[in-house]
Amino acid sequence: MRHKKLSIRMLGMDSQPGDIKTSHSSLFDWKSGQAGKKCINHHQYLVHELMRNLSFAKCVALVLACLIFMPGCSSFFGPSYSDRTQQSHQLQTNLYGNLSGWQPVAFSQKPFSSLIQHSFCEEGGDYDPDLSADGKWIVFSSLRHAPNPDLYVKQTSGFTATRLTSDPASEIQPAFSPLGDKVAYASNRAGNWNIWVVGVDGTNPIRLTTGTSNDIHPSWSPDSKQIVYCSMGSRSQQWELWVVSVENPSVKKWIGYGLFPKWSPNPQVPKIAFQQSRYRGSQWFSVWTLDFVDGEAKFPTEIVSSVDYACICPTWSPDAQQLAYSTVSRSLYENIDPAVPLTTGEDILIVNLNGTNNLRLTHADASNFSPCWSPDGSIFFCSDRNGMENIWSVKPHQVNFTRTKPLDLGQHPLNSVKANY
Repeated sequence: MRHKKLSIRMLGMDSQPGDIKTSHSSLFDWKSGQAGKKCINHHQYLVHELMRNLSFAKCVALVLACLIFMPGCSSFFGPSYSDRTQQSHQLQTNLYGNLSGWQPVAFSQKPFSSLIQHSFCEEGGDYDPDLSADGKWIVFSSLRHAPNPDLYVKQTSGFTATRLTSDPASEIQPAFSPLGDKVAYASNRAGNWNIWVVGVDGTNPIRLTTGTSNDIHPSWSPDSKQIVYCSMGSRSQQWELWVVSVENPSVKKWIGYGLFPKWSPNPQVPKIAFQQSRYRGSQWFSVWTLDFVDGEAKFPTEIVSSVDYACICPTWSPDAQQLAYSTVSRSLYENIDPAVPLTTGEDILIVNLNGTNNLRLTHADASNFSPCWSPDGSIFFCSDRNGMENIWSVKPHQVNFTRTKPLDLGQHPLNSVKANY
């Protein structure tokens, strides 16, 4: 009976002077520690009433129980404000998730692909690859045996490399002729950079361009009769595009401004791809094409550009319906720390000739540059992903959204992959 009266008196709505009104809401009031104060006063009142009505032994037991219960009173109703604040500071999140030790990376499409290494230089480096028309041979520049680069030829699936040139000067940017019997390249053996042609057996080197200007990056026409290259203009002080006759090098034609030209391998697509810088804003390079019909250059068209990175070194697919190119990020050369790093910028991408379906084939784990398309659809390029510049290839496998028949998984590229990343 005493306990019943005591409970009614404690929980009654009408309080006496000095009593405490208790309600459901007061038990869960977290503002400024009010719950702790009310909880302590409540227990003081409870002890006082019980000590008046209970025996000494029972009072001692209740006092001990209160001493055990009161320190945990605040924790009973949840963590304190300071504890919750400290926990919130320890938990660092962003829009891309809470991943300790990882940097946020923006989403980008990536087709299924296999990565294969083709050269295995351990000193110096191999770069500037170009494929023969049948896709069986690679010609490239290398520093593996000399401080100045020479040209080498090797099978795409082999390990040995045959030295094509041996000269104290430098030979770079080789290009197979469509017939596969000659190689055009740039060399400074005459004092400045000029365009040369040599047989695939290293015989009969011929100098096609002369003069004081620097001429680099030759590319053959589909009929092997002409070569397009770029030259630093002595008057314009800009990179200019020129076409020279292989049989009669004195016949040359200026076709515009640009750098690193590449002639379309498909005669039905009489175009030349090149890179050209903007004349305003970031002035980064972008990929362009022009039509070269009956000896005249027409319709310069920008295919792909970006304000975040330069688009350089375009190269054609075998059917001339796509372009592969390299990128160089502005963050590598400017004091930029983006909130979401897109890439280091030195990657290989492909894009349709009409500018659609722009896909990145490599990721920011290495520097990737100088792409070249193989007849089987693989893209050869230079990369330092193993610590040294070597030649690699990647074969993009894009999804055909117009397919009417189910995909045969037996033909999946990963079934025959040699190396994967």
